[in-house]
Amino acid sequence: MKQILSVKAKIIIITLVAVMFVAFVSPTFAQQFQDPIYNIRGGTILDFEIDPESTSLIITLETRARGELVITLPRNLIDAKIGSDDSNFEIFVSGLLLSSYDETTTPFDRTVTIPFKRANNEIIITGTMIFNQAPTPQLTKPQEIEKIIEAELRKEIPDDKAKLLIFSDTQWSGAMESSSFEYAEISGSADKSIIFDCESSFGRQGVYGAKIEKLTQDGYVRLVVIQHQEILSQGTTEEEFGNVLINGNCFSSFSAGPGGGCLIATATYGTELAPQVQQLRELRDDHLLQTELGTSFIELFNEFYYSFSPIIADYERENPVFKGLVRLAITPMISSLSILNYVDMDSESEVLGYGISLILLNIGMYAGIPAIVIFGIKKKF
Repeated sequence: MKQILSVKAKIIIITLVAVMFVAFVSPTFAQQFQDPIYNIRGGTILDFEIDPESTSLIITLETRARGELVITLPRNLIDAKIGSDDSNFEIFVSGLLLSSYDETTTPFDRTVTIPFKRANNEIIITGTMIFNQAPTPQLTKPQEIEKIIEAELRKEIPDDKAKLLIFSDTQWSGAMESSSFEYAEISGSADKSIIFDCESSFGRQGVYGAKIEKLTQDGYVRLVVIQHQEILSQGTTEEEFGNVLINGNCFSSFSAGPGGGCLIATATYGTELAPQVQQLRELRDDHLLQTELGTSFIELFNEFYYSFSPIIADYERENPVFKGLVRLAITPMISSLSILNYVDMDSESEVLGYGISLILLNIGMYAGIPAIVIFGIKKKF
């Protein structure tokens, strides 16, 4: 009888130990498995799941259109190695092996870009090892800030907007402004991010500025401005009651290329993707801006062109009849400019020669032909 009780006691003890072990281990894995940092275009992530047996990360997604997933995979979650060297992940999109993909690596993570189609609903990333995420290696504060900036640079900010990142471990106060809004006061006592508009007006380049003062003797303040996945400017201070001043130019709809936007042609043909607009842009970027003489011409031309083109473009959008007249007026000029896309303009002399010839041709079309017609009518009557 005692033996039976002893056996039952052992079974109970073993069962309790097992339950305590499961209760301790399972929540630990659940808490340590955090969703990876990602950016997705054309769909939405529904779920992440780890499969230790196949050393895979399974991603369930809902797609709306053709797009791509840019995901940062921590090495303490999933990795692929041959010996001590990195090897490629096997990436399956709805069961089909992805033949190639873009990847960037750091000592702590690997970021992969995975394209997908509208019908795809599952992505499986298979490596050589899966981990119960260990604590992330301790980084110094500057290293943490750099990793945050790297993550922000992988994100897309829509509508030509920019983002001001403020990093600080103390109280700060200041102001910011841009070409899209007037002076605005800002303050805080820790990190902060602000998305703001920075549009150009009447052909002028969009600009921004920010000045932040550190309100204490100790600590630091660092400012970074990001737009279109690029750092526009940055500054930092650790001085007593120091301040940081940054300013610069934004990307904007009026600065689509090095020489500015084709405002009148875009308004006339309804879109920047119109063949006529693309032709003008290619002529500017591929030919004129490749030489010093052509660049100087574009700079002088822009000063004159942007003094009136925004007004004409706005009036075109309001008045269809005027838009039709502008189209009729600029079509011969655009047709003549197309000639330059079929000639070599690799030297200053060629740019000057073809430029003068084209000017004379347009003078002949816009002044010579009407003058001949008017003279002929007068002579007849």
